[in-house]
Amino acid sequence: MLWTKPLTSRSDDGGSFVVDGLGAAEGGPEGGSGRFAAALRDLASCNEVDGTLQLAVELATELVGGCDIADIMFIRARGVTTPVSTDPLAIELDKIQEATDEGPCLQAGHDQVTVVAADLGSDPRWPAFGPDAAERGIRSALSFPLFLHRTDDDRFGVLNLYSRETDAFDAQAVERGEVFAAQCAAALAAAIAREGLQSALESRDVIGQAKGILMQRHRWSALEALDRIREVSQRDNVKLRDVARHVAETGELP
Repeated sequence: MLWTKPLTSRSDDGGSFVVDGLGAAEGGPEGGSGRFAAALRDLASCNEVDGTLQLAVELATELVGGCDIADIMFIRARGVTTPVSTDPLAIELDKIQEATDEGPCLQAGHDQVTVVAADLGSDPRWPAFGPDAAERGIRSALSFPLFLHRTDDDRFGVLNLYSRETDAFDAQAVERGEVFAAQCAAALAAAIAREGLQSALESRDVIGQAKGILMQRHRWSALEALDRIREVSQRDNVKLRDVARHVAETGELP
């Protein structure tokens, strides 16, 4: 299954999303419609950018069938950053895509479409990235664009889901993921508006780098790494981004 599809499905009159199959059976990999609705409410209630980002990727692995690893990538003129992920491998995969200038995440961001890859190892669209990802045990990918803000230096967000299985993402997973991605974009845009666009996103970039370093060095989860950064911030009465910058520059917590 090698295909690309538009970001959303809408009714013929251009109204609300039309998504079939959101009421998956309770206990399945995606949970039921009640859990899905509750997760969207939780996401909408986040008040800060970093919390919104982290919750988004954690929920993605829970709600979208087939998803083993998730991250959010930001694409802008001066490069690609991955401020949040559920596994350091996702950051590595994003860096490979930046280095090879190809891959499902970049395509989703640049073309503003949902991109599905059923078998990265043999996908002809990304002859450099695909086999490299497969060698690292990642066989499928599903990427959704998150358009956040337009300036002279456009920044696009992309929600990326990875799986260790081929053909991991069926039509229901794609449909559910599109609704979830739309909610992520809305929640993230609201959090950015509260914090201020430039300062919020620049802070999230350096915090994401710091979390990735700590996750790889200490084998911590993303939440554990963020908690350690916060502990130092509170202990020393310094801003979170300043602690993160120290980690990004030195590789160690203060």
